[in-house]
Amino acid sequence: MTWNTYDGGSNAYDGEGFEPAMDPVSGGDLFDPTDLTGTPDPVEWTDFLDPHDGAEIDHGDAPALVGAADLPNYVSAHSDPHAVIGDPGGAMGVWHQHTGEGGCAIGAQGMVLEYLTGERVSEEQLTAEAAARGWFDGAGTSPDAVGNLLELHGVRVDHTEGASLAQLQEVLSRGDAAIVGLDADEIWAPGHDLADDTVGDLPGIPGQDANHAVWVTGFDHSDPARPMVVLNDSGHPDGQGLMVPLDEFMDAWQDSGNLLVTAERPEA
Repeated sequence: MTWNTYDGGSNAYDGEGFEPAMDPVSGGDLFDPTDLTGTPDPVEWTDFLDPHDGAEIDHGDAPALVGAADLPNYVSAHSDPHAVIGDPGGAMGVWHQHTGEGGCAIGAQGMVLEYLTGERVSEEQLTAEAAARGWFDGAGTSPDAVGNLLELHGVRVDHTEGASLAQLQEVLSRGDAAIVGLDADEIWAPGHDLADDTVGDLPGIPGQDANHAVWVTGFDHSDPARPMVVLNDSGHPDGQGLMVPLDEFMDAWQDSGNLLVTAERPEA
């Protein structure tokens, strides 16, 4: 599966690629992540096109991104260590927010690279490396190119489409890292109506709503009635150890066709 990157000059999103307009650091219509003193303006929502028949699908009014205060962050002291999969606390130490337009996949790869190898490479260098090789066009990264920067720096990578939750948890259990594609709107708007996903759920159009890449760092089952997924999200101002309810994560991940990019921990 390949997705075309989002065209920032278009009035309609073609359903393919990580859409920088959904990225709060892209300079689009959302909010300035450095200004946390006020409430962001509502998202300007556009229609999406069904590439199969060209008909417009009206999404109505999208929920505004309400800011990080409504999303909890992982605190190891508040969790049962025996109920946690992965190393979300350790991964928080290498989180950083990306600054470039459409840079979510570059940010995720940079964090994973530092976590697995100890090598810290600047966002500017990674962006230049990706652009020089055709992996980044200034607007975003196509999903099939996610992981290429890691391979360039010596990390083995595997792409899985249609991955299961068990496969994702197994990646974290063995100490590797996992980058996934998802619909950012569904994780940045807590309490999102899981039934309100008319495009992403259409049969035969996997990944229609995916617009963002994040690093999944852990699962916290301390509260069995409310399991949480822990993310390092370079596109959110409070994305360090961001906790998302498992059901909302699964719905957002489904919109990428359950794309899973596994980065293997190098042998000592």
